[in-house]
Amino acid sequence: MFVDLLLILIIRALQQSLRILPESVQLFKGKMLGRLAFLALRSRRQVAITNIKRVFPLLSDREITSIAKRNFEKLGINVIELLLVSYLSRTEITKRFDVEGLEHFEEALNKGKGVIALTFHFANWEVEGIASRLLNRDVIALARPLKKHRLLNNFLNRLRESAGLTIMVNENVAQEVIRLLKENKVVVILGDQREKRSRGVFVDFFGVKVSTSKGMAMIGMKTGASVLPVYPVRKGFLRYTYVCGAPIEMERGGNIEDLVAKNTRKINAFLETIILKYPDEWFWVHRRWGRREKSTE
Repeated sequence: MFVDLLLILIIRALQQSLRILPESVQLFKGKMLGRLAFLALRSRRQVAITNIKRVFPLLSDREITSIAKRNFEKLGINVIELLLVSYLSRTEITKRFDVEGLEHFEEALNKGKGVIALTFHFANWEVEGIASRLLNRDVIALARPLKKHRLLNNFLNRLRESAGLTIMVNENVAQEVIRLLKENKVVVILGDQREKRSRGVFVDFFGVKVSTSKGMAMIGMKTGASVLPVYPVRKGFLRYTYVCGAPIEMERGGNIEDLVAKNTRKINAFLETIILKYPDEWFWVHRRWGRREKSTE
């Protein structure tokens, strides 16, 4: 608890000091934070480099390291943006953020079955709550808690909520999510987190079968809610376009296990396309390939 309180005090002090700085300096500090992390966090740096090599095997070591460095810089910028987003006025939000593909949201909501907003650890996913203000609708996001760090977890959730989200702790919430979708709500679920073998389904991700959460596919199949991929495209410091793609069809006829695998693979396939398009924006420091099928180990 003491460590959490100390970290919260440091973060709050940093917030207040950042507010009075010019935007160019805020951006610079974010980049420097990322560069420092690249140098200091050796194990995470190596995870990122190994992951990038897996996806881009034809790139040289220099090119791979360059992607990793840019990725760390952007993660540092993400931290600074999260600390500042709550201070943006309504006017600033409309100038800095916009939505592409809004018609997909409107069509999905008109069906009355709710929307599962499929998001990823991509660009600055932490400020995606701004989309709720652009849509003028409540957006509920599932978030895994920081275990053993209750105070810090609550503080971070308040930061996320300041951007516009309503946070729901992602622990045994399937029935609550189904209820919200029946009320035609928008529920945000991250689709790229590593899952336990006992709870996931093994589907291809860049040619390797990895344990992937099957919850999104199962809820989409059960409720008929539209599964809309949504991701931010970085346009500058605290400037994003939220891209809403066409719904990913959840097939519903046939063997349930086969359907879950097929529909979950569609989610991974979509993520692959945006990673290939924006290679320095995904969360490479995550050990996404850490849990593989036993037969491949």
